[in-house]
Amino acid sequence: MKSLTLNRLKNYPFDVTESINQLRVNLSFTDKDLKRIVITSSIPNEGKSTISLALWRSLAGIGKKTLLIDCDLRLSQYRTECQMSTEDVFVGTAHVLSGQNDIQDVIYKTNVPNGYIIPVTSSINNPGILLESHRMNELMEQVYDVFDYIIIDTPPMASVADALTVLKNADASILIVRSGLAKKALVKESVEKLKRTGKPLLGMVLNGVDTSAHGSYYYKDYGDYYGNYDPDAQKKRKK
Repeated sequence: MKSLTLNRLKNYPFDVTESINQLRVNLSFTDKDLKRIVITSSIPNEGKSTISLALWRSLAGIGKKTLLIDCDLRLSQYRTECQMSTEDVFVGTAHVLSGQNDIQDVIYKTNVPNGYIIPVTSSINNPGILLESHRMNELMEQVYDVFDYIIIDTPPMASVADALTVLKNADASILIVRSGLAKKALVKESVEKLKRTGKPLLGMVLNGVDTSAHGSYYYKDYGDYYGNYDPDAQKKRKK
């Protein structure tokens, strides 16, 4: 199997780590067949990729063989933010969905024990056809029996339908909501879209909430609250 190194992985404060751990624990209480989890948001900058990565690391950290599939083919953040490097030919999600490579060619074992990843190697302007192809279904079917969990990072829902397309071949979803950024009506719309797929919406992560302020759990009524997760906000509160 190919190897990939994530040269930059953040260390988060205790309360942030505990929030992610709580999210992981909550996942353990769900149906054991719900292994392929789509993570999305309503709009950009709500923290979905950061939370996807942190959840992946948390699951791998307790010995779960966990695969992170980057399906944000339009604007992936992992390659630069994690400073990915490999001595192998660097191929990823688009290569397997387009038929250029087999699935075993795009799964990398990482320097995170029990952590595996299918990366995005370059941006694609219109990946809809790839995500709707039969190869997407084949990919999801083949990884199901190999891994304990598959975390799937997808684009925000407001501008493109990629997350809903991917969810057709997944088991469940989690919606990331950044406090004070996404409007209540837009969040409700995202919830309804996810529910219409017929796949379980496991809940929402309320991100960037100021727990000292009144009304911190503004979105709680629209899903299960898993905890706040925003390293930048945490740093600001400590200054």
